[in-house]
Order: sequence, then C-alpha cells, then structure tokens
Amino acid sequence: MSRIATVVNDLRNGLGAIKLRSDVKKVTLVFSGKSDNSGARYFVRENMPRLQYNNPAIKFDVQKVKEAGVTPELTIEFANNDIKKISCSRIQSAEICKQFLVATTEGSAASA
Repeated sequence: MSRIATVVNDLRNGLGAIKLRSDVKKVTLVFSGKSDNSGARYFVRENMPRLQYNNPAIKFDVQKVKEAGVTPELTIEFANNDIKKISCSRIQSAEICKQFLVATTEGSAASA
C-alpha cells in the first residue's frame, strides 16, 4: 500500500472517523504547551485529523497557549448557539474523543 493510501485509510478508519451531527458548528480545543496536557496534544495529533477529514463543513480551532496552568478544554458550539464544554485535564486522548463523540453524535444539542 502506498504512503498516500495508508494516510487516507487512517483518516477513514479509527477513533474519530465518523460523521458528526449536522448541527455541530465549531469545535475549539484550548491547551497549554507548557503543562501536562498530553491527552489534549495527542487528541490534536491522532483524533482531530480524522474528525476534520470526515466533517469538512465544521470549523476546528486549536489554541495552544504558552502560559502554564491553562486547563485544557474542548468546546463544542452548535447551530442553535448551545455550547458544550469537555474538560480534558488528566484524560487520555481516547477518552477525550469518546466524550466528544457522545456529545456530538447522539441526542439533541439541548441535552448535550
């Protein structure tokens, strides 16, 4: 398998390779590069590319701040202006992704 085929296959398969609800408008992840935010950093590197590839209409922002002590947080904005926040402090990337998928693939934004 060629390198390109391998990359595309990885984007189409694995944790995060799913179509999100149509009412998800924007996803923002804020974390510090100086603190122990390894789960958030790994989420950006491993899970977010799959989410972006499978959901090109959704805006994904990553804000890596230089100050230490910033609590990592994933914010999901919905079309009806509801906001869901997920704390990413001391959580592995797979758990961050699972919590994100529960909030963006099931039920309504009002219950999220």
